[in-house]
Amino acid sequence: MRRLALAAPLLLFALLPLGRLVAEGLGHLDAIATAEARRALSGTLLTSSGAALFAFLLGLPLAVLLVRTDLPARRALRAIFTLPTALPPFIFGMGWVALANPKAGLLNLALGEGTLDIYGSAGIAFVLGGCGLPLVVLAASASLERVDASLEEAARLCGAGPLRTLAHVSLPLALPAALSGAALVFLFSASAFGVPYLLGVTASPPTTTLTTHVYGLVLMGHGGLASAGAIALVLLTLASAVLLASRLASRAGRVRLSSGKGIKLRPLALGPWRAPLGVAAIAIAGVLVALPLGAVFLTSLEPSFGRLENLSLQHWDRLLHTPRVAEAALRSVGLSLAAAALVTLLGLAYAVGRTRLGNVGRALELAAAWPYAVPGTVLGMGLLLTFSMDWRVVIGGKLTFVLALANTLWLVLIAYTARHLAFGVRHASDGLSQADPSLTEAARVCGAPPLRAFLDATLPQLKAPLAAAFTLTFLTCATELTLSVLLVPTGQDLLGTVLFELMSYADPAAASVLAGGFVLIVLTVLAGRTLLVRRPA
Repeated sequence: MRRLALAAPLLLFALLPLGRLVAEGLGHLDAIATAEARRALSGTLLTSSGAALFAFLLGLPLAVLLVRTDLPARRALRAIFTLPTALPPFIFGMGWVALANPKAGLLNLALGEGTLDIYGSAGIAFVLGGCGLPLVVLAASASLERVDASLEEAARLCGAGPLRTLAHVSLPLALPAALSGAALVFLFSASAFGVPYLLGVTASPPTTTLTTHVYGLVLMGHGGLASAGAIALVLLTLASAVLLASRLASRAGRVRLSSGKGIKLRPLALGPWRAPLGVAAIAIAGVLVALPLGAVFLTSLEPSFGRLENLSLQHWDRLLHTPRVAEAALRSVGLSLAAAALVTLLGLAYAVGRTRLGNVGRALELAAAWPYAVPGTVLGMGLLLTFSMDWRVVIGGKLTFVLALANTLWLVLIAYTARHLAFGVRHASDGLSQADPSLTEAARVCGAPPLRAFLDATLPQLKAPLAAAFTLTFLTCATELTLSVLLVPTGQDLLGTVLFELMSYADPAAASVLAGGFVLIVLTVLAGRTLLVRRPA
């Protein structure tokens, strides 16, 4: 019974929708052969490959500088380069529209009209590559930090200089991890919707991707769910292939943990190159992170798009007093809190099940992580196809249950929870692996039943990882765009859909207010968490 209770939500709301999508897509493969579908696939491969290449070529050298050298301000730079992981890529896309719109972008006002043009496949690849850069930097940094110091010491004793040691020992060990991170950037870019829509649909000529093509089929009246399901199946196949390649690269990138006694990795002295490389790293951080976010705030103060005179808070005042925005904010906060609570509780349940149900528990944990591994468009399409009609269950010929999820916020909540369940499972599993079992054993020896021992001895040790899972899920869901655009019913706006509508069709300045407000919230949360972590006991 316990196994059934844990497996039922996954089977019904995660695995079944993906299975339905595969079945529906296989029955409508003709939709893949159209000229529009081929252009969408070509656009996805072009932009995703460009983003992955950009992140790899920039991320690996940055990881080396941040981890293995005496580069100034390394800790601050590392925090700045990882900031895009906490913010929606759509916000960075908005910032670059404000900066590099060919007619009214802030940079073009200084450099001359038409100097820069962020629209098109190159702009999409640049923005998504910058947002995916932390995936390469973090993967390569972790690998470099795990290098056995004795390997470098042996190379130095054999006469190799610092640069040669770095090139022939450390970099080859970090390269597979960086390639694995680049594969994840490709997957991240292929599944993105907001940036390709913002920078591709209005480009000349338009740049179509698989996600924007699905949006057109479902919501713009250009087709139906069946055709969109077939296109989403292509995206699922592409994602599965990339995940397999990433897994193989990760296995190849395993390095020996440091085991030498008293031996530490000595930072490579940059000498006269320290200041220039430090300036270059700061400039890259400024261009990729600070500049677009600053442009978002500046746009929210402009009287009209592209005009820098008479800056004021009129857009903030107007939008914050708009009932529609207030209602969307309440719905988003409520859904995000509910999804964060469900992810945290279910993640804990699956993590505990893994330790107590053996192979079944491990299979459930893997199944819980799968919805996050597939693109959000794929999961959203699967849920649309599965629950487009009411489900009726009759028990004993008398009792009837009706599951009516189509065009409701319940389906959005299910999508948020299924999509981010991996957060709860991973954090809870890591917390359980580090928990002290002797406290639970002591509680059992004192006569406490298993549940009481878990609540009193084990659960208090999991506060930090569970709080991290809750916070991460809440922040991610608060401005979630892809699932929201596909699943939110008409007249039930959320912050993500309002942001998308304002930026795409109506009022970029008002959209910048929403984006700027969310950036402030994220920075406040991250700063508060940093202060709590550093607070002395």
